Amino acid sequence: MPTDKTRRLPAVAVILVNYNGWRDSIECLDSLLAIDYPDFHVFITDNESSDDSPARLTAWCATPSGSALWRCIPGVARRSATRASEPLQLRTKYGADGILGPADPECRVTLIRSGANTGFAGGCNIGMRAAGPDRFDYFWLLNTDTVVDAQCLRALIERAQTDPIVGMTGSTILYYDRPDTVQTLAGAELIDRNMSSRHIGAGTEYNADSVDAGAVERRLAYIMGASMLVSRQLVSIVGLMSEDYFLYYEEIDWAMRARGEFKLAFAPRSLVYHKSGASSAKPLREFSTRLYYRNRVRFASRFFPQRMGRIKVSYFIEICRQLLRGRWLHARIIGETLLHFKTIARSRRAPD
Repeated sequence: MPTDKTRRLPAVAVILVNYNGWRDSIECLDSLLAIDYPDFHVFITDNESSDDSPARLTAWCATPSGSALWRCIPGVARRSATRASEPLQLRTKYGADGILGPADPECRVTLIRSGANTGFAGGCNIGMRAAGPDRFDYFWLLNTDTVVDAQCLRALIERAQTDPIVGMTGSTILYYDRPDTVQTLAGAELIDRNMSSRHIGAGTEYNADSVDAGAVERRLAYIMGASMLVSRQLVSIVGLMSEDYFLYYEEIDWAMRARGEFKLAFAPRSLVYHKSGASSAKPLREFSTRLYYRNRVRFASRFFPQRMGRIKVSYFIEICRQLLRGRWLHARIIGETLLHFKTIARSRRAPD
């Protein structure tokens, strides 16, 4: 019977989206390049960063090095710890369109300069398009503000391959600064009353032996974008992510579009350590908050139109809560969302 050493393992395109976060992206990349998996290539989409990210990433690849500020987490290896003197081959692509040909076998990293801030979904789609629909068996969407266990990808692949209709597989997401505490087990469940979501297992202590993967999978509405392994078959049949969300609700939209064709899965021993929001914690707080509330309306109108009245009621209640807390900006944003509720609900999905 063939072993891992004789059987071809699936080829994986790892998709990262960087926006003004080169420090996090470098640490993520350093852990990725030390994983125990032979066949992967990293595609980094830079969403027109203003912090000199492309130059910083290029310079690090020329001279890979670690940082004393990085947390030492058991199971997380670093390429710079063992091969710091060896430069990395990096190829750069300019523009958001087009498929790249195969890289030199020694080249593991492609940097794509998109030329615009296309959001999380847009940046992921650019990376997947560049990777090509036929050269990779899986696409692993990973947040740049993460580091990964050396066995992380192998565990994802093993779970995904146990069932041919598995389309998306999620990891155990732990907090970077609290490595024993769960942020989410694979993803989240949908709360019916107001179309918000709730992370599964959030705040619990991680214990690999006590996790019931089947119970988690029965609750999953979507896989968290911090670590999401997506099959080539799903991308071919369902299409890419919906880019009109820009940020928030794009993952659950994708999962809902795949319903009936594919199932969601969970790989408990695929461990990812997340800095929790660092990749999107930019100065544009008002912008991201507005997107969160608007996109909930947009999502519900597409998949649960019968719930629109509930969302309206929940938003009126939320305004009162925000006012009681003295959070005037949040209250105003929710009020503006209600004011334009019908227009937002009528918005159509952008073409794939």
